Amino acid sequence: MNAILSTIQRYPYFLLVLATFFWGTNFVFSRLIVEYVPPLQLSLIRWTLASLFFLPFVYKELKQHKKVLMAHWKVLTLMAFTGVAGFNSLIYIAIQYTTSINASLVNSLSPLLIVILSVFFLKERFSAVQFAGVIVSLIGVIIVISQGSFERLLSLTFNPGDLIVLVGVFCWSIYSVVMKKFSGGLPKRPTFLVTMYIGMIGLFPFFLFERTYAPVAIAELPLEVILGVVYLAIFPSIVSFVCWNEGIIQVGPAKSSNFLHLIVLFTAIIAVVIGAETLTLNQVIGGAAILTGVILASNPDFLYKRLRKASSLHKSMSR
Repeated sequence: MNAILSTIQRYPYFLLVLATFFWGTNFVFSRLIVEYVPPLQLSLIRWTLASLFFLPFVYKELKQHKKVLMAHWKVLTLMAFTGVAGFNSLIYIAIQYTTSINASLVNSLSPLLIVILSVFFLKERFSAVQFAGVIVSLIGVIIVISQGSFERLLSLTFNPGDLIVLVGVFCWSIYSVVMKKFSGGLPKRPTFLVTMYIGMIGLFPFFLFERTYAPVAIAELPLEVILGVVYLAIFPSIVSFVCWNEGIIQVGPAKSSNFLHLIVLFTAIIAVVIGAETLTLNQVIGGAAILTGVILASNPDFLYKRLRKASSLHKSMSR
């Protein structure tokens, strides 16, 4: 595992794409699983399994950096409550009360929130091209979730579930900015594992309360549901968070944030693959806009180089 991680760390943008892909599967699969396992119980079970899977790979580092981690317990608690316990639990709760269209729309605000927080708290500079990339990508998201219908977009009504998603998005934005700000003084993998443990402690009282009116017998769950929970514990939890954290550290939260738009694109693709819906022209157009926006926001030099090249070619041909 260490060899694999050291290799893919050289490609931070690939890490961000990989993280959003597995989070896209989280939206699809958790919506199915939450019908069998209530949201807070699903969240705690997911992170408990994830911590058990991750511990053998991090145990030695955890012992080595014990003092550093204890010295930063306030930061770790904030990260745990916003990124581990907060965001996913709120999304699991929200999808019981709102539509996937509304949830995707509200969730797509996270890149803008991360950019704003990064500018104010990290003093990051954000160019006009990067801002244009965020807007183009956001337009792509709107095309995908509205199916190209302006009337459909206008007919959206907001309910408590949408507000819950908004709180979750705000939690995730805080987590991303805090991760970047304190990443230099904290060991990566032990930090993630400790935030899992703290997040689980925070979730436990809510887990017990939910079980008083909606208890779940794990042994009686269908096999595909159990396998689905295990999948959530490994890929959208461990793999996505490790990839996202590393990507943020190398690229920065402002550039990384626009990759979150890919979640909507991947969710649509996965839904098509499993036969839940068919691919439409609007999804193709919206997906192209999302990818264009991601390229512009994450790598503005890409556009500058193309413009300089085109300008040089034009000058040489005009002589």
